Amino acid sequence: MTAAALAVIAVSSPLLFAYGANLLYLSWRALGMPPPGPRQLAVGGSLPKVAVQIPIYDERYVAERVIDAACALDWPHDQFEVQVLDDSDDETVQIVRRAVKRWRSRGVDVRHLRRSGRSGYKAGALAAGMALTDAPFLAVFDADFLPRPDFLRRTMAEFDDPRAGYLQCRWTHHNEGYSWFTRLQALMIDFHFLVEQPVRAALGYPTNFAGSAGVWRRAAVEDAGGWSARTLTEDLDLSYRAQLRGWRAVYREDVAVPQELPVAVNAYRGQQSRWAQGSFQCAFWLLAPLLRSRLPLRARLQGTLHLLGYMAPVLMLLQIAAYPSLLVEAGGAGGLSHLVRLPVAVSLMSLAPFVGFAVAQSRRGRSWWRQLPGIVSWAVVGSGTSLAVALSLLRALQGGGGEFRRTPKYRIERPGQEWAAGAYATAAEPIVLAELALGVAASLLGAAALSRREWLLALYSLLFASGFLCLALGSLGQALEVVSLRRLGRNLPARFYGARTGAFLLALPAVLLVAVAQLPDPFEDSYQHWLMAATLAQTGHLRDPLFGMQDTWLPGYQVLAASVLRLTGLWNLWLLKLVNVALGLATLWLVHRLAGAPRRGRLAVALLALNPVFLLTATTAVAEPLLVAALL
Repeated sequence: MTAAALAVIAVSSPLLFAYGANLLYLSWRALGMPPPGPRQLAVGGSLPKVAVQIPIYDERYVAERVIDAACALDWPHDQFEVQVLDDSDDETVQIVRRAVKRWRSRGVDVRHLRRSGRSGYKAGALAAGMALTDAPFLAVFDADFLPRPDFLRRTMAEFDDPRAGYLQCRWTHHNEGYSWFTRLQALMIDFHFLVEQPVRAALGYPTNFAGSAGVWRRAAVEDAGGWSARTLTEDLDLSYRAQLRGWRAVYREDVAVPQELPVAVNAYRGQQSRWAQGSFQCAFWLLAPLLRSRLPLRARLQGTLHLLGYMAPVLMLLQIAAYPSLLVEAGGAGGLSHLVRLPVAVSLMSLAPFVGFAVAQSRRGRSWWRQLPGIVSWAVVGSGTSLAVALSLLRALQGGGGEFRRTPKYRIERPGQEWAAGAYATAAEPIVLAELALGVAASLLGAAALSRREWLLALYSLLFASGFLCLALGSLGQALEVVSLRRLGRNLPARFYGARTGAFLLALPAVLLVAVAQLPDPFEDSYQHWLMAATLAQTGHLRDPLFGMQDTWLPGYQVLAASVLRLTGLWNLWLLKLVNVALGLATLWLVHRLAGAPRRGRLAVALLALNPVFLLTATTAVAEPLLVAALL
C-alpha cells in the first residue's frame, strides 16, 4: 500500500509542478502584454456574407433575447442571415417561432431550423445549419450571449488575412454580482480570457475556440473535417484540428460579449464535468497528431499542457488518497520524511492560478488585492470539483462521444433574482453524497496531519475538505430550496437563501475548527473550566474547586457546559470541544450579521476565522468571549 502511494506521488508531483510552472509562465507573459489597441473596422461595399448560428436546446428564458441581439447586428442585410438551430422539446419552440416571425417582418433573413432529433447535439446542429447556407463566414452565439450591434464591424476585418481560420472574442458576465458563487466563476473565466487566450494567440501556441462569441471561416471548418460529435467539446476539437492544418487563431480581447454564469451548484458542476470529459476526449484524439505535427517544439509542449489541463485536479485527488497510508507509515518516525514533504510543497504549485487570477484582474483594470478573498476562495471551489473531473475522466475512457447536457440559464439580470422555481432547476445529484464523504475523510486527514505538525499536508487536506463540503452543502441547500418551492410555493426563497449563504460562509471555518480541535489542549484553563462545569453538574454548586473560589469566570458558559456533561457524562471533554466549535461558528455568523453589508461581513468572518487565537480558544474548553457575552 505504501509503495503504491509513493508511486502515485512520484508520478503526479512532477506533472503538477509542470502544470503550475506553466501557468506562472503564461501569467508572466500576460503581465507584460500591452492593452489591445484600435483595430480596423469592416466597412465598405464589398463585405462578405455572414451567417449567424444560434444553437438552442430548451432555453425558454434566454432564447428571445439572443435572437433579438443577433438580428440587430450591424451588417448589410443582403449579406447577412441568422439561423436559429432549435432542437428544443419545450415551449422554447413557440418563443423562437414568434421572435423569428417578428424579425422577418422587419426584413431580416432569419430562419427557424428544426431537426427530427438531437443527433450530434450542438455539433450536429451547427453542421446541419452550415449545410443550409453558402455564407463563407459563420458567427456562433450560445443562447445566453448578448453580442453588441457592432460585433461584426469590429471583427470581420481580421479575416483579411487568408490564413485566419477562426476568431474568438472575450467573454464577460451579465450576472457576475449575483452571488459569491458567480463572482468566483467570473474570476476563472477572466483568467482564461485575459491570460491564457491572449498569450497563446500572441505567441502562436495552440489555443481554442470557446464555443461562442466567435466567427469561423467556412473553408477552415471544411478543411479541418467539419463539426464532429466525437467529443463533448466540439469547439476545442475543431479548433485544434484547424490549427494542425495550418489555420491561424485570432483572439480579440477588446471585443467583449456578455454571457450568463451558472447560478446553481449542480449546473456549474455539470458544466465543469462536460468541459473536462470533452477535454480528455480531445486529448485522446489529438495528442498524437499534435506531437507528430510540424509545429515548433514549444508550441507542441504548450498544446499538450493545454489539452491535459484537467488532469491537475485528478492528480491532486489521487495524492490526497495516497497520503493517509504514508501518514500512518510515518507515524512511528515522528513525521513524514522529506521525500514525502517535498512533493506536498511541489503539489501546491498547482495552485498557481492564484497568480494568474491576480494578473487577469489587473489586466481587467481592477485592483487585484481587492479581489484577493475571491481569488483565495476559488481554490476551495476548484478543489471541490476534482471528484466531478475524475469521474469525467472515467467516462471519457469508456469511449463514445457521451451525452451533451446543456447548462441551464435563467436570464439572471439582478442580484437576488429567484431562479429555483424555474423550469430547469434540479434537486441534488448523487455525487453530493460522495462529496460529503470525501469532505469528512479529507477533514480527518487534515486533523491527523495537524496533530503530527505536518502543516503543508494539513493545508492541502483542509483545502480539499472545504471544497468538497462547500459544493455538497451548497448543492443540498439549493436542492432544499427547489423542492420547497415546488411543494410549498414561492414564499420561502428568502429563508433558504439565507441558509444557503450561511452554509457556504461557514463551511471552511467549520473544517478548520474541527481540525484544530484534534490538537491537544494548549491551555490548562481547558481542564479548569471542565472541572468547574463537572462540579456544577455533579453537586449543583457553581464554584472553582481548584482554587476554592465561590465565584467563577464566565458563569453562563459553565451552566451550558454543565448541562452538556450532565446529559452525556462527566468525562466527555471531546463533546465540550464540539460544543465550543458550534459556539465559534455561531459567533462567526453573528459577526457576519452585525457587519451591516455582505462584503464587510465576509471579510470580517475571514479575518476572525483565520485568527489563530480564535481557532485555539474556540476549540478547547475555553468559551469564545463574544458569544459568551450574548449568553450572559
